[in-house]
Amino acid sequence: MSAVQIDLAKECQAPAEHLWDILVSPRLWWGEGVVLDPVSGGRFFEPWKDAAGEHHTHGRVLEIQAPNFLLLKWWDEGWSFETEVSFQISALKAGSHIRLVHSGWQAAPEAEQRDLIAAHRQGWSYHLENLVTFAGKN
Repeated sequence: MSAVQIDLAKECQAPAEHLWDILVSPRLWWGEGVVLDPVSGGRFFEPWKDAAGEHHTHGRVLEIQAPNFLLLKWWDEGWSFETEVSFQISALKAGSHIRLVHSGWQAAPEAEQRDLIAAHRQGWSYHLENLVTFAGKN
C-alpha cells in the first residue's frame, strides 16, 4: 500500500485563538483522562475502550507554534511503529479553520493498514466535530 494519510478539515465559529485554547485543553472536548502537555517534548495520553477492552494511546509534542500549529508523535500500545498527527489552525473572516493530518501509516504492518486508517479516520472525524462544536459554544 502506498503512503496514505488521513486529512480532515473543519470550519469553526470561534476565533482561531479560542479554538487553539480549546485544542490544547483536551479534557474539555475530548474526554476525561486525556492529557496533553502543550510544550515541546510534552506528553499526550488517551485512555479509551472498545469491544476488545481498554487501550491507551500515547504521544509526544514534536513541534508547537501557538496559536496555529501542533505536531504530535502518535502511537497506540502494542504498535511496532509510530505515526504523526498535525493540527493547523488559521483565522477566517468569521471564525477559524482547522486541518488535521495523520500520517506515517506506511510504517504499519501492511495487512493492518486499511483497518487502522479507517478506524482512525472515523475517530478523528468524531473528535474534530466535538472540538469545533465545543469551541463554538464556549
